[in-house]
Amino acid sequence: MEKKTFGKAAAILLLAAGATVIVTMFTDNGVERTDDAQVEQYISPVNVKVAGYIKEIRFTEHQFVHKGDTILIIDDREYAIALKQAEAQLMDARSGRKVIGNSVNTASSSATVLDASIEEAELRVEKLERDYRRYSALLEKKASTPVIVEQYKTELDMAKARVSALKRQREAARSTVSEVSQCQENADAAIQRAEAAVDMARLNLSYTVITAPADGYLGRRTIEQGQLVSPGQTITTLIPDGKKWVVANFKETQMARIRPGQSVEITVDAMPGKRFAGTVTAISQATGSKYSMVPTDNSAGNFVKIQQRVPVRIDFNGSLDDTANSRMAAGMMCEIKVDVKDD
Repeated sequence: MEKKTFGKAAAILLLAAGATVIVTMFTDNGVERTDDAQVEQYISPVNVKVAGYIKEIRFTEHQFVHKGDTILIIDDREYAIALKQAEAQLMDARSGRKVIGNSVNTASSSATVLDASIEEAELRVEKLERDYRRYSALLEKKASTPVIVEQYKTELDMAKARVSALKRQREAARSTVSEVSQCQENADAAIQRAEAAVDMARLNLSYTVITAPADGYLGRRTIEQGQLVSPGQTITTLIPDGKKWVVANFKETQMARIRPGQSVEITVDAMPGKRFAGTVTAISQATGSKYSMVPTDNSAGNFVKIQQRVPVRIDFNGSLDDTANSRMAAGMMCEIKVDVKDD
């Protein structure tokens, strides 16, 4: 009797298993599935831009922050001093530019005065030339004396010499103006360099206060107060409170039926019983192993064929509600069903 009962139970189990296999074959014929999938989200590193000792830490691990919130302060005394030095150098450059500007004005004024003096001297030369010619003509007529003519000749030569001297002075003044103008350009360039140094010093000073670049949740804290940090060092990470998606890794033998635009059913392991609708939006053009730090090298003689997996991006349809968005974290595992019936 017991043997008959056991036989019936075994037969029922076999029938149930067979029915399950048949149902699965028919129901899954239009579905490609995988449980090798994870929720993805952009994770931004928060880096230090200047070196220094940590003065104050204003965040805890996994804390929610708003954009602009202060999360770290570096001792800024050296950078404040550097800013004062840069500002002092800028003041020196501007003072030097002012002195050179005054020199240019003085040289230009001297050249202008010499122009007027030359014009006046040339008029005197013209008058003396007329007087010299007139008295020379009178001397021929015995209406003047050689002494008077010689006197006018001497005054004329002296006037011409003065004109020549004034012209040389004017050339020297113009040369001075040109040289000082060149110095003025150099002084202007020095001011620009000093202004740039001030801007850089002020920027470096601002970098001693590190703020959150966006709204989101901070990651792990790997620093301590008083620690020396260097430019580029990551102090934590920020997970923006924004878009999430899923990357599913399908076997290469499944990829023949998967296309962008296909509907997807997403189940997140951490949220049992809740299903999300999604869409295939992109398919990687390389297998997952090609993205690893040490890609697989099959050129060796001990080759073993391993089935590869291809990353597929799946976006959620519409926006996630607040509850789902807060409970769903990057890295959570998912089960994926892609509807390929229309393939």
